[in-house]
Amino acid sequence: MAIVVDIVNWLRSQSKPAFAIESLLLALLVWRTFTRWHLQMAPNAPELFKDQSIFGSLRFTTSRAEYLAEGLAQSPDGQFSFLHGGNHIVVVSGEAARTSFQTSRGLDPGAGFAALFGSFLDISELTKNSMRRCMLIYKRCTQDDHLTTNLHHLVHDSDSHVRQMGERSVINPLKSMGLLIYQLTHRMAGAHDIANDPQLLRSTWAVYAPLEDSPYIDILFPWLPTPSKLQKIWGYTKLHLTISQIAKKRQADGKADTDMMQMLIDEDMNSMIRSLAIIGAVLAGVFNTTFATTWNLCCLATNPDWLERVRAEVNGVVAEHRLSETEPLVDILQRLSLRDWETKFGVLQSTITESIRFTMAGAVVRKNISGKDMKIGNTRYVIPNGSLAIHATADAHMDEGIYPEPLRWDPSRYTKDVPQGSDVPHGYLGWGSGNHPCPAQRFAELNVVVASVLFIASYDFEMCDEAGVSTVGPLPGILYNRMGAGRPETDMYMKCELRRAEQNV
Repeated sequence: MAIVVDIVNWLRSQSKPAFAIESLLLALLVWRTFTRWHLQMAPNAPELFKDQSIFGSLRFTTSRAEYLAEGLAQSPDGQFSFLHGGNHIVVVSGEAARTSFQTSRGLDPGAGFAALFGSFLDISELTKNSMRRCMLIYKRCTQDDHLTTNLHHLVHDSDSHVRQMGERSVINPLKSMGLLIYQLTHRMAGAHDIANDPQLLRSTWAVYAPLEDSPYIDILFPWLPTPSKLQKIWGYTKLHLTISQIAKKRQADGKADTDMMQMLIDEDMNSMIRSLAIIGAVLAGVFNTTFATTWNLCCLATNPDWLERVRAEVNGVVAEHRLSETEPLVDILQRLSLRDWETKFGVLQSTITESIRFTMAGAVVRKNISGKDMKIGNTRYVIPNGSLAIHATADAHMDEGIYPEPLRWDPSRYTKDVPQGSDVPHGYLGWGSGNHPCPAQRFAELNVVVASVLFIASYDFEMCDEAGVSTVGPLPGILYNRMGAGRPETDMYMKCELRRAEQNV
């Protein structure tokens, strides 16, 4: 009953509601618990976490990674389940279970996301008739013609962004690079109109941050209009209105563009599907690509040998394509082809791959919508129909048997004849795997590489405190208490100084 007390105390701390409201919510909580109790009774479902009360896990909301690690440690065979709000969740681990999780077609990411984030609507149901067409458009966004057509935007935007930092500055790299990655994601899978307008770019970017947070009460009662739920609804509404207004103006003016927005318009997608397609693509950039880019730059700042290797690689490419000693860096990089960007920065890409191993070591959620119980690999357990399944990717990314000394940042893991993780089924999950690969991988990787090259070529940089005083020592730890990429435990700061032209070889 401790969790009930916690919830009531939380309600009182929020707005001091009347006792009658508290009692009503408590009654609803009890009702909600017993209406979902049958899920754990499915034959062969993994046993409940021993620390689990009948009211579900509040700690899973606040300390997700730690909760999953404790549950796995208590489980003798690496599989367990627990109740969270209105959901029965099965946690899987180990090679066989991981393979099953990655290859089972009946496990749906969209339905899992909607359930775990307390959504009013099941996005997978809302869009199922248009999902195939949307996936085809996402695929078109990763093809050579679309990437080549919009490549110059990535280089120009990245150059403009880093130049705004001035000759010397102290930045919060997560915020600074976050805005740039958001802009580049709109270039590849959003609307140029947003990327072109600095004010609109910042105002829409600010809407995304609260969309990832879901208080436990939102999970318990997905239909309850809590303040956080209303904030999300208003956020999605503002984004939808912005996207719809852009589409209407284009159609009224008879003007076309080269972005994904235009593809959606040309395919005659309705306004809701257009918004969902763009918001969904951009969300991944905001929550995953941003931190991967930032963490990699911070790791380079604290690993001078690797930074020197990357810088030598960048300088070599610049020197190879330079036409004169006075030619601006941005003009040189604008001449690089798509193939150049994807093949000539192998050292940088190995550092990015290693950084993603760290940032994507959280939890992935899916829902069993197959209509039947699904067997978990060669185990004796099943994921009941209607239950959620979670795989903590640290099960692979931090496994000493796959990655020796897994807590050591070491890009050389991927420069060997047999890269670590490649000889184990689904040993690297940074871009999804099996039947669930990331559809945006190609342009997301391109965004990271272009943004990183412009930053590395333009600035010398090192970690510092908020006042700009250089710091030494390890980076802060990563918290894996959200779905998707982790977040640093504390704010990070970086001191940057513009490089002299002659340093850019």
